[in-house]
Amino acid sequence: IAFGFGRYFQSLQGPAIGDIALINSDGSHLEILTDGKGNYGFPSWSPDGKKIVYRGATDSIKGLFIVDVESKKITRLTTNSHDNFPGWSPNGDLIAFTGKRDGNYDIYTIKPDGSDLRRLTTDPGNDAHSVWSSDGKWIAFSSGRTGFKDESALHPYNPQPYGEICVMRADGSDVHVLTDNQYEEATPAWMPLK
Repeated sequence: IAFGFGRYFQSLQGPAIGDIALINSDGSHLEILTDGKGNYGFPSWSPDGKKIVYRGATDSIKGLFIVDVESKKITRLTTNSHDNFPGWSPNGDLIAFTGKRDGNYDIYTIKPDGSDLRRLTTDPGNDAHSVWSSDGKWIAFSSGRTGFKDESALHPYNPQPYGEICVMRADGSDVHVLTDNQYEEATPAWMPLK
C-alpha cells in the first residue's frame, strides 16, 4: 500500500511536511520513499506496480514526481507548483492530474516520460480530483463550474464554489455534470469492472 503521511497544511505546530511511504497489507515493513524535507502526497501506482507518481513541494522544487519503487530513483515529471492529485491511467500510458495554468485549476494529462502535456478542461470553474474509469475510457472529477450556491463557508477566509461530480471521455470531450445540489462533492471513485 502506498500512502502519504504527515502534516499537509501549515499549522501552529509548524510547516507542512509530508512523505510517501509503503506498507504491506498486514501492517509490516514500513518503508519511507521520500526524504522528509518536503510536502509530498497523493501517490498513485503505475499499473505494473513498479512506479509511483506523487505531488511534491519543497522550498526549491515543486511539481509531480515519479519514484521507481525498486531502485528508489526519483524523476521529476512536471515543474508547476500547482500540479496535484495525479492518477495513473489503467493502461499506464498517461497520468491525469490537476494543474493551475492561466489562473485556473484544470484537468491535464501527461505521458510518464514528461511529454505530450494536454489540457482536458477549459471551463472557468476549478476542476480537480480526477480519477480514471477501470477501462481507461472516462475520467470522473470534481468541478466548481456550476459556481456559488447556498453554501456555508467551509473556512471563514476561503469561500469556494460548490464541487459537483462530472465525467468526461479520456480526451476531455463529452463532459457531463452528474450532481447538482447544495453540498460539495469531491474525490470520486469508480467501481471496478468485474
